[in-house]
Amino acid sequence: MFRAIAGLLFIVLVLPLAALIASLVMRLLDVSGIVGFLVGFPVFIGLLAGSVMILAVINDRINDRERYQKGHRKTHTGGVH
Repeated sequence: MFRAIAGLLFIVLVLPLAALIASLVMRLLDVSGIVGFLVGFPVFIGLLAGSVMILAVINDRINDRERYQKGHRKTHTGGVH
């Protein structure tokens, strides 16, 4: 469920927000054309990479917690079958 919500949020919020921030940086520096692309594209990619890393950290924490809880639920060995 987390992956579905994270994917939706990524598409709906993070992509437009990264584009807006890159656009604002380009306007702040008053650049356009190829120079604007050379300035805005790394900002856009950097924001996307940062958000993907944050999502990966959250996902790892969720998976580690589930693995930790599964290990502690079992209090006895299975024995011989």
